Amino acid sequence: MPARWRSQETVRSWLVVALIVGLLSACGGGGGGDGGGGATPASGAPSALSYPVIPALTVGVPMTSVSPTVTGSVASFGVSPALPAGLSLNATSGAIGGTPSVASAAATYIVQASNSEGSTSAAVSITVNAAGAFRLEPVSGTTIGVSQQLDVFAAFKALSSDPFPQYLDAAQVALTSSQPSVATVDASGVVRGVATGVTTISASYQTYSAQIAVTVAGSYVERNVIVPGQGNRRYAMYVPPGSATRPLLVAMHGGGGNARIQASSTLLSRLGAQQGVLIAYLEGSGVIQTFNAGNCCGAAQTQNVDDVAFVSAVLTDVSTAFAVDANKIFATGFSNGGMMSHRLACALADRIAGIAAVGGASGERDGDGNIYYGCAPTRPIRVLHLHATNDRNYPYAGGVGDGLSNTNFYSVDATIADWRLRNNVTAQATAEAVTPTTTCFRYETPANLSLASAAVALCKTNPVDVFDSATGIVHGGGHSWPGGNRSPSPTSDAPVTDFDANNYLWGFLNR
Repeated sequence: MPARWRSQETVRSWLVVALIVGLLSACGGGGGGDGGGGATPASGAPSALSYPVIPALTVGVPMTSVSPTVTGSVASFGVSPALPAGLSLNATSGAIGGTPSVASAAATYIVQASNSEGSTSAAVSITVNAAGAFRLEPVSGTTIGVSQQLDVFAAFKALSSDPFPQYLDAAQVALTSSQPSVATVDASGVVRGVATGVTTISASYQTYSAQIAVTVAGSYVERNVIVPGQGNRRYAMYVPPGSATRPLLVAMHGGGGNARIQASSTLLSRLGAQQGVLIAYLEGSGVIQTFNAGNCCGAAQTQNVDDVAFVSAVLTDVSTAFAVDANKIFATGFSNGGMMSHRLACALADRIAGIAAVGGASGERDGDGNIYYGCAPTRPIRVLHLHATNDRNYPYAGGVGDGLSNTNFYSVDATIADWRLRNNVTAQATAEAVTPTTTCFRYETPANLSLASAAVALCKTNPVDVFDSATGIVHGGGHSWPGGNRSPSPTSDAPVTDFDANNYLWGFLNR
C-alpha cells in the first residue's frame, strides 16, 4: 500500500475514535470524572426519608393521615412488619392512614422508599389503644311525663386505663329521637315528653353510638298556690296514669336548682309511674332559688321565708285537686331540699308520715351548735337520710363545703343521733350492705316501750373516690342523687349507679 494511503487510513481511524469518545462523553458513559467506578445517574437513589410523630391511636377512631418527606424520586414505598390491622401504607405516596381495628402495643415499623438506583428507610412508631367507651346518661333510661323535660349527657372514655370519662359538649354529639311524636330531643340534650309511648334517644360521636329508652307516661303539670304573706308560689306535679287514690311525695330541689332539675336529676317520675305515686316538685324562692331550711340557704334563709307554710299550702292544694291518701304523704329533697325535708319532719309531722333526705342533713343547728329553729314533732315519723362520704359540697362530717353557700353544716352523724332521740329508738343498728358502695343502718328498737317510736335509717354511700380536679367532678357519689342523673351544671357530680335511692326510700317510707 502506498505510504500516502496508509497515512489517510490512520487519520480516518483517529477520527472515528475521537467521534466515539465524544459520543460516550456526551451520553455520560465511560469513566467517571472523579476517577472512581461507574458514573452516577442524574436522579440517584432517594434519601432523607422521615415521618411526623404519630400520636397514640384508638381502636375504631380514624387516624389523621400522615405523609412523609423524602429527597429524590421514589418509585414505591413498602413497610415491615405489616402495620396494625386497619392501617395501610400507600405504596405510591407513602402516606399512612386508616382506622385501627385491633389494639397493639407500641412498636416500630420500617418504611422503605425505593427506586431503581437504591432505597432509603425511616422508623415509625405506632401505638393503638383499646376502643373507647361511649354512653348516654341516664344509662338505664327513665320515665317522664308529658311536658316534662329530661337532661341527657354523653360521656366518652377514650382509654380503658383512663380513671374517668369526659362529659362531651352537646355540640360534639348528634342526638336523635326514634319517635319524636312521643318525645323530642334538642341539640343541647334536653328531652321533652310529647305523648304517651316509648322512644329511643340515640347519640353518635366519631364512630361511636349509644342509645337509651325513654318512656312517656302520665303528665307533668305546672301549678300555682297562694301562700299567706308570700303571694303566688309555684310547683309542678307529676301525675301517673290512672285516677285511684294515691300516695304523695313532695320533692324539693337543691340550692340554685328548680323543679325541672329536681325531676330530671332524681328520676322520681319513674318511681311515680311504677308505684302510682303523685310527685310534687316544689320551686324555691329568690333569683337563685332556695328553701329556708334553718341555717341554709340563700335569700330564703336570710329573709326568713316561711317555707313550712309554703309546703303546707301545697299539701292542701294537691289534696284538693287530686285523690291523695292522707296517711301516705311523704317528703324528700336534695341538698338544701334535703335539709328542708328534715325541717318538715319537725314542723309538719301531723301531716306527713316520713321523710327521706339526700345530701343535706339537719339545718336546725350549724356546725358550731347554734340553733336556727326548734324541733318538736307532734309524733315520731319515719326518717331516712342518704349521704356519700365523698360529698365535697356538704361534707359528711359537717363544716364548710365547696359549695357557694359558705354554710357551716351540721354533721350527718349528729343529725341521726338527734332523730334517734326524738323517735325513741336506741343506738342499736341493723346494718345492711345494700350494694358494694352503700351500707344502710336501721335504728328500729324502741328505747322506751311505753312511748311511740318510729324507725330512723342512714344509708352511707362510700365509693372509691374518683375526683377529676381539672373539672371538679366526682365520678361516682359526691354531691348527687344515688342511682339518679346528673344536673345540667358542667361541674355536677356523677351518681353511683349500683344503689337506687328511689327504690330504697320508697321501700322505707311506704310501710
